[in-house]
Amino acid sequence: MTEIKLKSYILNFLTVIVSVFLCLLIANIIFISVSTQKFFPRALANSLSNILLTFYPDTYNKDDLKDYVAILGDSYSLGVGDAYLNGKHDYSLAHHLYKNDIKNYLNFGRAGYGSISAVSNLIKLNKSTNLPNLIEDLEKPKSIIFVFYEGNDLEENIFEYNLLAKSNENVSDFVSRRINENIKLSNMDKLTNIFPIFPFLKKIYSHLSILFNKIVNINNINEVGSLISDRIKKLFGYTVVLDSPKVDPLTYVNSIINYDKIDDIQPLQSAAVILDEKQTAIALEIFFESMKYLKSWSQTENITILYIPSPISTYTWEEPITYEFKNPVNGLIGKINTTTNKKNRENSVFIRNKINYFSKENNFQFLDVTNFVIKKSKETILHGPLDWRHFNYVGYKNVSNYIIENI
Repeated sequence: MTEIKLKSYILNFLTVIVSVFLCLLIANIIFISVSTQKFFPRALANSLSNILLTFYPDTYNKDDLKDYVAILGDSYSLGVGDAYLNGKHDYSLAHHLYKNDIKNYLNFGRAGYGSISAVSNLIKLNKSTNLPNLIEDLEKPKSIIFVFYEGNDLEENIFEYNLLAKSNENVSDFVSRRINENIKLSNMDKLTNIFPIFPFLKKIYSHLSILFNKIVNINNINEVGSLISDRIKKLFGYTVVLDSPKVDPLTYVNSIINYDKIDDIQPLQSAAVILDEKQTAIALEIFFESMKYLKSWSQTENITILYIPSPISTYTWEEPITYEFKNPVNGLIGKINTTTNKKNRENSVFIRNKINYFSKENNFQFLDVTNFVIKKSKETILHGPLDWRHFNYVGYKNVSNYIIENI
């Protein structure tokens, strides 16, 4: 009798395990199918796994992905800005390019990426699509647009170098080692690419946990209702700022000359004015070596470096101009510094000239939109008003038109 009961328990346990697995499998299939911009709430997009985030925007023909343009870079390539925050459909360069072109555009850019991470992400995700999952298998891209943003790319590069470079390791070896380390697929990478619902559920749990802890610590029932309603509004695409950091209002002092109502703007991003000459040289070399690695891996000659100026470079500002920066040693956002239009302009010209020379020497197309953006900025504002670090809808649209006309 005892033996029969034991067999029954084991059978029931196995039945539960198989049932749970099948339910997760079905949920995973459904999740992958609906995790595109057409069905998936914008507010939850940042909860998608890395691989699904590339396939989230409606910027490609799912049935014909043999030929696509890979877009690399940081938050500018991803399309962060007011259009994204306001729930607009065409929030990125890729959206406007796809709408006005017959090519497929896949975005491998991620917020906060430096040059090494940008290149690594393309290679790693290209490998990941060939895992046994429901994601479209990708070949290597025949065309690549690398979005270089002067506002923080060099700061990201020098911080990574200061943090992780070995003693007496030259920049070329450092870049090669870091990319090779980044593109290795761990068992966790393989699991989350096959079952992307797991990292999604983990992030949702984290959000709910934060909300629950806040509710527990609030005595006013009206505040509880406000917390919940704000999160619901966020899910349905409304622009609601949640968990906004405390800021010093005294740092909101920037004003654009000849724009009377554009004032009290937050500290801006600059043309790497925080870096000294040596740091700038190393950061640029990291970018150059990353581009060489990309070219060698992709085996394509059709690579464009798209240069995006910082907000300080785009307009003429009242001085002194307050700017934010990433500390090149510890990676923290440092105290607010000030600069001038002249100093920033000199840095911008220096960086652009260096990249232009490198591009000519190594057969990359260099598309510098700085002068075009400066000209457009005299007609209309291309950033903000919510997010002054990135282009707004008009900014992305104008730059995408410029790309189509010049590539």
